[in-house]
Amino acid sequence: MEFSTGDYLLYYLAKAVSCFFRAMPVKLALFIARRLGVFFSIVSPKRYRIAYANLKSALAEDYKPKELKRILRRTYANIGQGIVDLFLLPKIDNRYIERYIKFENFDIAKEVLKNQKGLIFLTAHFGTWEISHVAMPYKGLAYKGIAREQKPYHLNELLNNYRQLHGCKIIMKGPAVKEALRTLRSNGIVGMLVDQDAGKKGVFTDLFSRPASWNNGVMEMALKTGAVIVPGFAIREKGPFIRFIMFNPIKLREDIDKKEAVADGFRQYASTLERMIRKYPDQWLWQHRRWKSTPVRNVIILNDKRTGHLRQSEAVLKVIRSLWERRGYAQEDIRVKIIDVDYKNAFLRQPLSVCSNLSNARCQGCMRCLAINLKESSYEALMRSYADIVISCGSSTAAVNIFLSKENNAKSIVIMKPSLITLNKFNLAILPKHDKPKISKNVVITNGALSLIDSKSLDFYADKLKDELGILKKRRIGLLLGGDTKNFKMDHKVIGDIADNLLKIADEYDAEILISTSRRTPRRIDDLLRVKFSQKERCRLLVIANEENREGAVESILGLADAVLVSEESISMVSEAASSDSHTIVFTQGDYKDKRHIRFLDDLHHNGFIDIAASRNVYDSVSDVFSKAKKQAILNNSSQVEEALEKML
Repeated sequence: MEFSTGDYLLYYLAKAVSCFFRAMPVKLALFIARRLGVFFSIVSPKRYRIAYANLKSALAEDYKPKELKRILRRTYANIGQGIVDLFLLPKIDNRYIERYIKFENFDIAKEVLKNQKGLIFLTAHFGTWEISHVAMPYKGLAYKGIAREQKPYHLNELLNNYRQLHGCKIIMKGPAVKEALRTLRSNGIVGMLVDQDAGKKGVFTDLFSRPASWNNGVMEMALKTGAVIVPGFAIREKGPFIRFIMFNPIKLREDIDKKEAVADGFRQYASTLERMIRKYPDQWLWQHRRWKSTPVRNVIILNDKRTGHLRQSEAVLKVIRSLWERRGYAQEDIRVKIIDVDYKNAFLRQPLSVCSNLSNARCQGCMRCLAINLKESSYEALMRSYADIVISCGSSTAAVNIFLSKENNAKSIVIMKPSLITLNKFNLAILPKHDKPKISKNVVITNGALSLIDSKSLDFYADKLKDELGILKKRRIGLLLGGDTKNFKMDHKVIGDIADNLLKIADEYDAEILISTSRRTPRRIDDLLRVKFSQKERCRLLVIANEENREGAVESILGLADAVLVSEESISMVSEAASSDSHTIVFTQGDYKDKRHIRFLDDLHHNGFIDIAASRNVYDSVSDVFSKAKKQAILNNSSQVEEALEKML
């Protein structure tokens, strides 16, 4: 076997470091170790971000960002002490142990060993785990620890020699199984660290309410040999002072399937480990990607309380769930939380957007910008939640998306082009063609707005409405009305004329009318519709959204109507209609001057997704649908969005 110069250098460097720390008082050595640990957090920013995100995922409901940051700082200090503990092993003797280590419940081990079937000591990267190699032999226990082989051969040998100085024997992972079985059958103790991710083939049980992968080997070994599993942890109380605790044995059930017995054993262990981590959160190794293999992903949708924006965000969520299902997971594994974004006042949106362009990894654990600009209830809801993916739609939530993604080390998805914010701040930007976006690796360009509409949802709500209404006539006309916006005022006379024309067409073609308004629809228009349609047999459905929040109203109309009239001002509503089989006619008042909006309608019309008709021509447009059986293309953006999400995830 050939060894590199670097291998030898690491070996001699480690020996020199060990001598350096052993030459000084232990408290001074650990003082320096804590400072070195904090230094590690600075030189390894990627690992720091992972560690903070893990902390956030587990303890967001219990601690504020600044508190999590302090915990993480202490975690790094503890890692430094753990490394120096290893270098100090040659210095430890009985006097050291009697002075600094307090043992609790070690009579459990002696009781277990009376059964003559061995003991598996199950611990974790928690506290000062290396001390078990000294403490067990001190208590007169025949102990073998399983360790992962390190790549630098001589360094690996040196560290294992230190571990074995006091009577412990180290066996390497891989060939360790046979040696471990022999040890257990001779009534010895085998120690294992089992708290790290075991890959997609591991056994999944919850740790901090998220499925975590565990290596099933330890439980199967216990079932095979009859050995008893005893959890235990060495807790660092302060500096060199350690409390080494054993807990009650894990009871492996024999009355159930082996696979379920293994999972149940890990549930018991995970419960004990989680309890200890909650009590001493700074003593666990958060830097490891513990939930790397979990099928669960947490999604936060930022809600600006505009229904169209929320539905577009939900459309992206729907594609993510579809992708997840295709990978063999359940759609329910994508967990979603919708959080309202409320600013203290509207003027704070622009400053926050500008600040978001300056955001970086240092924002993680700070979030002062959000605290200053958002209402307390909104800020608290965001800070007490964890996300793997953050989705937002519209300018007012885009900046919050950036900061929240930094906080959680999450993927960020923005829908619609945000003002004052550069798009390279997001992992994925889904932008409509009418926004004239520049082509970029993280940009997906769509026709119109994203839509929740698909054949499955249309059929479901259409069937539901048919069951409610009974027999319907062969021909049906839909009317979907939005309402007033900053640049648009719905004309009372125009809506009145459209209502009269609809009734005329319905009589002429023996058709029925299905109507839904939105929450933006002015009251004067709601009243007009009641007067025009409430007593008409031809009108089978009239939903006044300001009074009745009927689930699936739009979907049921689009699923049943042969032709649907849509008011021009709502990009979301027009896009949803264009995504259905209904022939979509967008009626215009003739006074809308928003160039971006006009460009949106023209693009859809040019591509054959919609017809555009002046309000005075609505009668002719609907008549043409019935008399000429005109066909339209169906708007569908899912394929390009799906492809981009596949790459991102």
